Amino acid sequence: MFRNDLVVTHLVGTGSYRLKEALIYVGSDLVVIPAGFIFDGASVPKLFTNIFPKSGARYDRAACLHDWLYATQTTSRKEADDLFLQAMKADGVNWITRKTIYRAVRMFGWSAWRKVNRDEADKLVDSLSYA
Repeated sequence: MFRNDLVVTHLVGTGSYRLKEALIYVGSDLVVIPAGFIFDGASVPKLFTNIFPKSGARYDRAACLHDWLYATQTTSRKEADDLFLQAMKADGVNWITRKTIYRAVRMFGWSAWRKVNRDEADKLVDSLSYA
């Protein structure tokens, strides 16, 4: 479960958000997403944003967690996706929504995962950990 609210600044014109405060998730793992992390909300194709909005939904904190796990690759992709599902459930996202989103990231998340450069992920963790 998340220990605090998602506090962000919307980066105008980018569709992205910057964490103003660290976001803390305690589940099967403890994950601290440091202030300053920039994420883009849920990665939903435009065709489906009427059903699953990119932001402003009950799964916003889980989407931030998922983006952090993909950006840093401190877990396996499967573990990141499973934590995303666990976090959505903890935040009360209904079964149909969370299963649909989870299946989508399992099927299509590989492209986002593969785009991450391992050296860049390590630098991100190091730079934000001490900010």
